Amino acid sequence: MTTTGLDIVGRQSLSFTVRGSWAHFRRIDSTTEKLTYRVIPRTTITGLLAAVLGEPRDSYYETFAPDASAVAVSPQSSLETMPVPMLTLPTEENDIQTADGVTGKTVIPPETTGTERKRRTFEYLVDPAYRIDLILDDDETFDRLAEMLQTGRSTYTPSLGKTECLATFEDVELLTVEAQPEADTVDSTVPEKYVVPTPGEPLQTERTPAYMTATEGGRHTTGFISYAYAPGGTSISVDGAPTAAVGDRTVCFI
Repeated sequence: MTTTGLDIVGRQSLSFTVRGSWAHFRRIDSTTEKLTYRVIPRTTITGLLAAVLGEPRDSYYETFAPDASAVAVSPQSSLETMPVPMLTLPTEENDIQTADGVTGKTVIPPETTGTERKRRTFEYLVDPAYRIDLILDDDETFDRLAEMLQTGRSTYTPSLGKTECLATFEDVELLTVEAQPEADTVDSTVPEKYVVPTPGEPLQTERTPAYMTATEGGRHTTGFISYAYAPGGTSISVDGAPTAAVGDRTVCFI
């Protein structure tokens, strides 16, 4: 599935901008080098919003399923990256231990620190910003989320990927989604198959996780999406894309 299964026209969209000084959305196809996706993945957006609401881990996937939700992402910055070398330590079973006689204090044995630490390069996004449009079938969750974002509250500290990449929400609005079936340009990300490459227009592509489900052992990715985007608030030429209007922007919901 590349676009939402919801009928979105006439629905209310919760629209907001999320930004931060840094972001890191770990690419699942990288191992030694910690690369990042440029566009915040749909799964990360749902986790971010679940953190705002204070939802338990792995409890919210049905709320944000493709037949129960719709999300459009419009990059608002250049999405440039910077490599940052860092020393890392393993966090597998038995690597982290509890300090004797100290409540809540954990340590890594010196022999592990001396032999297992490694220098890895993390790729961070610099000053990223995204305009998010969200539609939910669950009215109670939608209203609760809208109220929290409009009043500047969050149950857990919001972050863009890694916990140290703090995020802020801005320009929170409730807007009505309008039909725009014959648009030839789009401001948001759009599935690759609808893109019309045009000379002189910036264009990049990514393939990221889109949907997840809870399992007995935690969670499992159930869908990916390959999309194109243009950084810096520019538009992409499209043909036949399922577009809609949200405010003064033309977007594609996934």
